[in-house]
Amino acid sequence: MWTDQSLQAFAAMARLQINDAARLWLRAAAIVEAAPSPASSLAASRSNVGVAHTILGNANEARHAFREAEKGWRLVVAGIATLDIPMTGATSFHFRLATKVPHALIEARRQRYRQLAEAALSITRFNRLLIDAGDPASEIVTLQARDLRAMLREILGASSPEVRLLATAAEQAADASVFSSYAAKAADFANRQHTLSTALSEDCAALETAVALTALLGPQTFSAVRHLRETEKARSEIGMQH
Repeated sequence: MWTDQSLQAFAAMARLQINDAARLWLRAAAIVEAAPSPASSLAASRSNVGVAHTILGNANEARHAFREAEKGWRLVVAGIATLDIPMTGATSFHFRLATKVPHALIEARRQRYRQLAEAALSITRFNRLLIDAGDPASEIVTLQARDLRAMLREILGASSPEVRLLATAAEQAADASVFSSYAAKAADFANRQHTLSTALSEDCAALETAVALTALLGPQTFSAVRHLRETEKARSEIGMQH
């Protein structure tokens, strides 16, 4: 199942098993691409494929995956206008509001889902920027990271794993703690599964799940991944010499 494979990938990242994480995201993508899937799931999966190829050092494949994911998320954002959003309210206040002003309640909910999809699109674009810029400490990456952090704080909350990931200090780039946000990401999703199971509709649940499982590569994670890859390569070369 795509969800399970994606969650396992986040858990592998938290354990610094980055190659395993990459393989799990690629496996998850094969699952979602092989069956009829919601547009949001496809977009999230393709974004994660870009992260997987970034980890594996395949820059061209990563760029292609991120571009496809961006197209997918733009379609999802455009499709929010026709997203199936039931009129029922979770509280008596919302029920009365839905009875008196149904379009206002539906539009408020629609706006929330639009923001979630735009957050995922921005995450995908930022991931691609890291590949294109090459230097996670460059001025453009620093500025975009600041803007993305502000946006995600507004949409996902100040304590969200993504916001914490973007707040990681530069000196932590070679520190295992930079990957702790991925453990928090998996735990956060597990805590929200009951809420997702009672979402307004299947389309809404699929969108919320896809956004929650879209992986962000922060600047420090990008540096740490590159450091781990170089260390692994050096060890391999030493082993071959012996």
